[in-house]
Amino acid sequence: MMLQTAAIKVSLEEPRGRFLEMARCIKSFGTEKIYLIHVLTTQRPNKRDKIIASLRELADSIRELDFTVEIHLRQGQIATEIVDFSRELGVDFVCIYWIPKGALRNILLGSIDSDILRMSSLPVFVYNRKWYQSPTRIYDRVLYATDFKATDSRVMPYLQNENFKADTLFILHVGERAPDPYAEKRRLNRVYQDLQRLAGECSQAYSHVETIEVVGRPKSQIVRQARMHKVELIVIGKADKPKPLEQLMGSTAEAIPHKAKCSVFIIPGVGSR
Repeated sequence: MMLQTAAIKVSLEEPRGRFLEMARCIKSFGTEKIYLIHVLTTQRPNKRDKIIASLRELADSIRELDFTVEIHLRQGQIATEIVDFSRELGVDFVCIYWIPKGALRNILLGSIDSDILRMSSLPVFVYNRKWYQSPTRIYDRVLYATDFKATDSRVMPYLQNENFKADTLFILHVGERAPDPYAEKRRLNRVYQDLQRLAGECSQAYSHVETIEVVGRPKSQIVRQARMHKVELIVIGKADKPKPLEQLMGSTAEAIPHKAKCSVFIIPGVGSR
């Protein structure tokens, strides 16, 4: 099973009901064991006993959903501890309850969740449920954004996994228009062939697979297409060797959770783990 174990970052500021909804959702991934990780900062050492009591209470609630649960208390820089300890535990993925941050606050203070997305060599599931969505199943409609590069080989096993499937899968490619009509025709033919190849590889796992090709900026178009098609989960690969500009400004995969109004599953490329 590909998603059997999960490490969940816990701040203890998450709404309890929604947090348990997230646990029910990852249950549908086939997840059986959860590690709850809370990182103590230097500002809260005197609250240790209270924090442990709250973590135990949360763990008991999650166990009622038929999970095996462990709690872990760490100390240090939050994102670094979550990423490093998750890798040390050998979990299959990291899970984040996403609380959107204001743009100005992100600029001034940074974002712990954004740092986890950037630093993690493990897949990261970002839970961001739409208000009208079922609290027990999040992905009747899934969108996979592909650039036809090495990340496809890492992502496809997840899309084909019997536990990680939906009724409808949209496979999206966002490209750049070629400089002349003849080159554009050749580009579109290549894109069509690659989209059909990926659709064929996934066809057994979904009732319906639809391919989409658009021109534009990936960060904008992925979110736009997800909204247009009422997608509940975006799946996207993350390159293990980002381009120099992405190193400065953040990759497309890292930007999507900030813009999307749905959950996002980010899978690192080959060689990241």
